[in-house]
Amino acid sequence: MATKRPHSAIHPSRREQVPQDEQPRRKRQKPDHIHGKSFKKAHTVHELRTHIRSLKRLLEHNDDLPADVRVEKERALQTAQHELAETERAKERSDMIGKWHKVRFFERQKASKRLKRARRAVAECEDLAGKVELEARVEEAEVDVNYAMYFPLGMEYVPLFPKRRRRSEGAEGGEGDGGQGVGGDEERQGDQKVWQLVRRCMEDGQLEALRNGKLTGSRAEGDAGSVVTTHKKRAKEKRRAPNVVVEGNRRERRSALAAHADSEAESEGGFFE
Repeated sequence: MATKRPHSAIHPSRREQVPQDEQPRRKRQKPDHIHGKSFKKAHTVHELRTHIRSLKRLLEHNDDLPADVRVEKERALQTAQHELAETERAKERSDMIGKWHKVRFFERQKASKRLKRARRAVAECEDLAGKVELEARVEEAEVDVNYAMYFPLGMEYVPLFPKRRRRSEGAEGGEGDGGQGVGGDEERQGDQKVWQLVRRCMEDGQLEALRNGKLTGSRAEGDAGSVVTTHKKRAKEKRRAPNVVVEGNRRERRSALAAHADSEAESEGGFFE
């Protein structure tokens, strides 16, 4: 039986093709990020709560902690509490998205069909008065589409077209989705406050902020109210400011202004007025 030639006897051009028995093949390693746990598993709510509880016990039961250690543990406690709040908020948001995903999808499809019918009706209409009314319905149908798309993800979704409404309309009249009801108030339900907020955000270009929960109805309504309140305060302060020109030093001017303010207070309101 012929003996096997040593590796050195093989031609250099064929050495890469001949397997080497002395050196076993190294197993291909996977990237580091595949071996590690995902962010959701690495930052569980249970671990964060345990960490917060241990930090609270450490700070409450150890009064002789050094100042720098106590400050460090207090900062760690605040960080853990913030992470816990963010994790719980993200979980609630994820659950809410999964709960209403199908409803929002089908309502967006239905609102898009109503919008197409409304635009077709505007294009086919020749009467000027009827065209104005149909254009208003087109605007409402556009708001309906954006309502289904940009309703705040962290809030409980309020359907525009509930199933009970559709069934009752189908049982009574047959065509509950006819062309006469395009964008009509009798068919649309939903949350009217959010619907109006979507309409304002369409004009301001803030639909994405509304969808991500960065804009709420109270905030949008409070901006105008705060401006009005500020103007009222300034007008009130200007009205109360005494328009008296007094000559003399600082003490004399101050006493004269105080006397003028007292006289105005007496003249504005009596004792039993």
